[in-house]
Parts: sequence; structure tokens; C-alpha cells
Amino acid sequence: MSYTVSRLADVLAESVSWMSVRTADAVPGPDWISCADLIAEQQSGADPTLAWRTAAAADYARDYEIEPPEQVAAMFTLMWYVQVPSLVAAVSAAVTGVSPEVSPEALAFKRHPLAHYPAEVALLSQEVVPLDVAAAQHKAHVNAFLDSYEPGVKLGSLQRLGAVGDELRAALRLPEDAPYVDEAARAFGVSLEQKLRTSCCYFYVLPKVTACTTCPRFR
Repeated sequence: MSYTVSRLADVLAESVSWMSVRTADAVPGPDWISCADLIAEQQSGADPTLAWRTAAAADYARDYEIEPPEQVAAMFTLMWYVQVPSLVAAVSAAVTGVSPEVSPEALAFKRHPLAHYPAEVALLSQEVVPLDVAAAQHKAHVNAFLDSYEPGVKLGSLQRLGAVGDELRAALRLPEDAPYVDEAARAFGVSLEQKLRTSCCYFYVLPKVTACTTCPRFR
């Protein structure tokens, strides 16, 4: 079957219940975040995710009545960003064997106003790419983000790179009908046999929070 980007947007929306997906010729509006612009700002030495982390940390402080450790919001912001290219590429590939372009220039997103995760994604390119190209684009995209992400607290390479694999595995497992999932897992370099996460979100450090069942602390 031949796929258009518009059809792949439908596939994504059908598989990812908490995220809406659209096609667009440009970043849809002022509340939207261009992945290319965000990475360019980071690479220039700026901190474009500061407001994002601050908003998340303020919510944790209010909800748990403590000053949350900086690494909690820093790690959630990292995982939320990585979700954008990971969901687009991995879900599409698992279902169809192809993907929309996932370079930074091809993606934009809008955060949920209260929960802060990316709730809307815009596909800015009309190009459909084969699996190996999608995997290469994804790797280049997330590495450009991770290499320039400086949230003011140390996050080691296991946390940074581990989060990429974790988000890819989670994305690959989402579709109910995924005939290309094994092929996609090989292309993205992850094993679907792995049950526990490699990275940790640090959420367990907040009061009365129980670590999730896939937390790497259970090793």
C-alpha cells in the first residue's frame, strides 16, 4: 500500500490516544514549538526549555508540597521532547513500514496547557520515508537535542540515551495491529524483549509516590 503523510497522520492519531496529529505547511501558530528552532536555540547556548521545566516543577511543588529536585522536571522534559520524533517514527513504522520525515525541520508540537506533555504534533513535510531513513533521521534528531540539552542538573548518558530507547519501545508497543513492529525494532536498535526501562524519571523521589512497575530501580 502507498501511504501519504496525511494518511500516516491518521495512523498516528488512531494509535496514540492522547496526541492529535495534523499536517501543515508551516508551524501552525505562536503556541507551537518548532523542533528545529528549539534545537538551534540550544546549540547557540540558550535554554528554550526553561519555561517548560519551570512550569512542570511548579506543578510538582504545588501538588506534593515540597520543592522538587531539579532532575524530576529536567528528565520529564527530556522524555517529553524525545517522545515527539519517537512516536511519529516508531508508531508509523510499526504499522506501515514507512514514516513521515522526522528531522527537526519536519516537526512541531504544542504542549498540553496543564499537563505539559506534547499533546499536538504537526507534520511539516509531505515526504514519506522508508524505515532505514526514518531511523537515521530519528537518531540524528534526538542526538542533536540531547547533545545540546543543558537543564542545569547532571543527567548522565545512560539517562539521556536510555530515555530514547525507552520511548521507542513504548511507541512500538502502542499500535494494536503492527505488522512491521519487529522490522522497526531492529531498525531503531531496540529490543522488545526488554521489560524494564533503562532510564528513570525520578518521580519516585516525590512524597508518597510509588515507583512504576517498569522502573530500572527494580533490577
